[in-house]
Amino acid sequence: MDTLIVKFSAPCNLACTYCYEYSSGDETWRSKPKFLCVDNAARIGLLAKEHAASHGISEFKIVAHGGEPLLMGPQRLDEIFEVLRQSSEPCPIKFSLQTNATLMNTDFCEVFRKHRVVVGVSLDGGNEDHNKLRVTHAGKSSWGRIVEGLNLLKANAPECFGGLLCVINTGLDPCDVIDGLMQFDPPMIDLLQPFTSLDSAGSNRERIARDFGNWMTMALKHWLENYGHHRTKIRYFEDALKSSITGKPSTDWFGARRVGYLVIETDGKIDLLDQLKAVGPESLECRNLNRTIWDSSFEDAVIQANKLIHDLSGDALPEDCSGCRWEDVCGAGHLPSRYSVNKGFNNRSTYCEGIQMVLDYCKDLLSNANANQAQPTLKKNQNSEYEKRL
Repeated sequence: MDTLIVKFSAPCNLACTYCYEYSSGDETWRSKPKFLCVDNAARIGLLAKEHAASHGISEFKIVAHGGEPLLMGPQRLDEIFEVLRQSSEPCPIKFSLQTNATLMNTDFCEVFRKHRVVVGVSLDGGNEDHNKLRVTHAGKSSWGRIVEGLNLLKANAPECFGGLLCVINTGLDPCDVIDGLMQFDPPMIDLLQPFTSLDSAGSNRERIARDFGNWMTMALKHWLENYGHHRTKIRYFEDALKSSITGKPSTDWFGARRVGYLVIETDGKIDLLDQLKAVGPESLECRNLNRTIWDSSFEDAVIQANKLIHDLSGDALPEDCSGCRWEDVCGAGHLPSRYSVNKGFNNRSTYCEGIQMVLDYCKDLLSNANANQAQPTLKKNQNSEYEKRL
């Protein structure tokens, strides 16, 4: 474990209708301090230093998350980054931050440049309709403010722009969404499936899975067929392509579940995975480690996190996945999509059939390419960045 997702802010200034933090019935954020305090930041840095030293970690990664971290303002944000850096010395810290960019200004850009923060911006496409679920608390569109903030970041701290995070909406045209995101020239795009548990999917599960598979397959095909898009990494696609051949996934969308990071709330409590809040009010049962930064080392928290995953069958292949052609790669899918109250994580993903569609497409695509057959998605004379990475 060399990564922390740290909640710099508990509230958010937007009310995205799909948000796992605020729209799934888990209300624990309301009892948290609004912002991470200096004392907690100093303690986090100290624990990171101790963990890095005991495990030979040369660089520790801290992701500033929320809520919306820019709500704390540039001065406080600068102070928290500085405290984290100083308290963790001599272990270097690599900072990143996820924001909706609506509060962006030049002061924030100076903070990002000072601390070399890699900034990801949440954006669901290239126009207002693509972002219709990303609304303010008054129900109004946030599109204009997001674009203004994103362009301000690119103009004033271009080296800090790390990419875009898009929660997919299967009701939209995937080609239009990909093209819309590409207009901002992002170094990387993270395409996220909506965090839907088995219980919340209910009788719609198979339809949700098919819609997801169709959308992602079309988006993948479109990305590959457009040479100009290859300068942008799309992490889900690259891992699906690579792991469909090697059988060794590198992201937590696929593969066996071991703890690669911890989540720390503004009050110092340590969680397994904050996206498990999508489960709803009962999510504490599947994410709460009963540990805080004041009574536990990160080593102890990781041990407890792995125990919790094991107790809920999150590190084992579900019974209904046995014999699947993709069982070693998929590993039943992302943990929140596997959860049900009755069986814990002992379920195949809400998106099961869709994941199979994507992996089947990747395997067929690369098998045909290796056999030197006609390949409609990548021309042989194009030595794209995508081909080089494979």
